[in-house]
Amino acid sequence: MTPISIEITPHRRNFSLMQTTFPWQLSELIGELEQEEWHPYGAATAVQHDVWTGKRFKVHDPKGVRLNQIKRFFASDEARQYVVDCLYRDKPNFAVNWQMYPWRMFQNTVMHAEFTKDLPGFENGIHCDMRRLVATGVVYLAEGDDERVSSCFYDHPDRHNPQRVETGYGKGWVHSNDFDTWHDGWNRGDQNRYSILLGLTLKLEHQPQSTDNPTKPTSD
Repeated sequence: MTPISIEITPHRRNFSLMQTTFPWQLSELIGELEQEEWHPYGAATAVQHDVWTGKRFKVHDPKGVRLNQIKRFFASDEARQYVVDCLYRDKPNFAVNWQMYPWRMFQNTVMHAEFTKDLPGFENGIHCDMRRLVATGVVYLAEGDDERVSSCFYDHPDRHNPQRVETGYGKGWVHSNDFDTWHDGWNRGDQNRYSILLGLTLKLEHQPQSTDNPTKPTSD
């Protein structure tokens, strides 16, 4: 069986395109997704975010055999190393922003995949992602390009210079979080939108500790 693989290509300064190749038909993954126990998005987040009540659902620990293989693939060292290398390649100021060489970024991050079901009427307004996420990606589990279930990137919060990302089975995008990574996404169709949400997340608890006394007050 052909293994899962990803290919990331530079697209423009605030995101890259990603193609994921799976060894199964899309219908096989959808079949497993439809058997999963879905939870409201806010139930699985630390801040109990509920802006999408009734519209967005998540699975972090799937039961499906294929879905678990996907989860393990994106959590692997090989996949994380490739994503980190591409971020340094594609984002000119990435190293300056994070003040880390690629090897240290690899050492101080984890990558995870979670499965998402967005119901018709879902709208994720324009935003930049939370700063603990070094990078975010989305893999669409959809047949063909459909602007009704896609995402769009902009150069400004007023939606200057829009660039919609093409959807399709395994197509998607990845971006490093920065001040200019404005994007939104939606399901304006009449079917559920399934996707894989990727997060490259800082392991803050494993950062090097200062040798200074942490209880010593600082003076202004």
